Amino acid sequence: MSIVRRVLGALTVAALAVTVSPGAAGAAEEPAGVLHLTVIAPDGTPSQGSVDVVAADSGYDVQLLQLDESGQLRVEVPAGDYKIAISPGYVDPDLPDDSLRQWVPGRTDWAGAGTVRVSAGGTTDVSERLLTPSPLTLRARDAVTGAPIDRVCVYVDTRRNLCGDGEVTVPPLVPGPQEVRVYTDDYSHLPRDTTVTVLADGSGSAVVDLTPAAHVVSRVVDAATGAPVAGACVTPAPAGTGELPDNPGRYCSDASGNVRVGLVEAGSWNLFARPAGGSGYGAQWVGATGGTGDAKQARVVTLRAGQTVTVPPIRLDRAGVVTGTVTSAATGRPATSGTVTLALGSGFFPEWGTDLDAQGRYRIDWLGPYAWPLLFTTADNATQWSGGFALRGKAVPVTVRAGATTVYNLAARRGVLVTGRLVDPEGRPVAAELTVRNARTREVIGRTLDRDGEYALRVLGPQPVTLAWLWTPPYVSYAGWYDGAARPADATQVTLPGTGTLRLDVEVDRYPAG
Repeated sequence: MSIVRRVLGALTVAALAVTVSPGAAGAAEEPAGVLHLTVIAPDGTPSQGSVDVVAADSGYDVQLLQLDESGQLRVEVPAGDYKIAISPGYVDPDLPDDSLRQWVPGRTDWAGAGTVRVSAGGTTDVSERLLTPSPLTLRARDAVTGAPIDRVCVYVDTRRNLCGDGEVTVPPLVPGPQEVRVYTDDYSHLPRDTTVTVLADGSGSAVVDLTPAAHVVSRVVDAATGAPVAGACVTPAPAGTGELPDNPGRYCSDASGNVRVGLVEAGSWNLFARPAGGSGYGAQWVGATGGTGDAKQARVVTLRAGQTVTVPPIRLDRAGVVTGTVTSAATGRPATSGTVTLALGSGFFPEWGTDLDAQGRYRIDWLGPYAWPLLFTTADNATQWSGGFALRGKAVPVTVRAGATTVYNLAARRGVLVTGRLVDPEGRPVAAELTVRNARTREVIGRTLDRDGEYALRVLGPQPVTLAWLWTPPYVSYAGWYDGAARPADATQVTLPGTGTLRLDVEVDRYPAG
């Protein structure tokens, strides 16, 4: 179970009661049996908490069932093989502790869990005694030099997040392999998610190697006067891609304009500078001598592990405004929902752009005076760059002028409607994410998150594409490519037509997500 998933589970447990997979409705009509579970605490008393019952083939699940006061529950499920997870509620039965989750019989993760067979028309009795949680001593060392790291931190969940000098005693966890995040609070090393082994007698210890982080140091100034600019945040991005993270970052200039960008991996990077809102300055890709709106013209900063590189001052120009209206080329009507951004993101929080209003209008007032490719994502049209193109490299840049307003309207092209079913190897509908990439450039040109086994998305053609899928049933993740490929090199290329529709049914498989 990932650290992120553990946090999300803790946040949602109080709000959810029972959830089932997309195939559960149909599965419930199959021959069923009863699972009778009895759970006792390490001291032999009835346990409180929640239980998840998940089919071994991920085709059915019932989550957040509550143990009664006697530590028991009875639930009717379709006949088949199941894995059972128990999250004890030692402090509050209504707030089970997911970090102490135990899988029958006495395991700590999905892979190690045993299977329980429920037969049609019968009752399957399962008894489980919870293991006594045990602490773990953890140290960290530099992966390059082998030297001990003086200050180390360990994150398990929001209740188990602590630092120590030289070593940390991790609060008690279920004995067995456990996933933790190890980091340094001074950003000297890259954080690492790793698996450690907790021993039942409390003698468990682990040494985790952390890679030294690279850093970029610079100074943010006014391009005209050279005066320092405070509050401008600098974000590293993979060189030449134009990709930006969902989070704009936390590395911002101080009152003297100084900025230190940390926790950067070795490799080649571009820098994106975004001034504080209301400052009057414009964002930029940091170029060799000034700002640019084109990531391909940005300065490339090459870093080694642990290296600190000083970049010449980042010179900010005054901002301009770009505004306009997005309509559908097919109907002429305004796009009533969507985003205008600098990069493809989740779409839920357009940190690098803005939302369309109900009349299809948008306004961005924090871009520097350069030529910017803009990405338009709307509900009923294909995702496309300014000019109506699928790929960033073919976009028609929109020129922003300092202190002025540029109007750019787009009649968005509908594109090809791609539809199909998403099913598991047994033919049952699944919830999965589909990502469409140009087969030559690997650039993402469309993405959809299906919820009911039927997907539909619009993409621009003609072009050759590949389709990647990500299937994440409870406690396990699978990933692959159309049609039946476990590796991107083996993905079947599909040629999108220029117009019309295309049906592609996608069968996911149990390839472990890497």
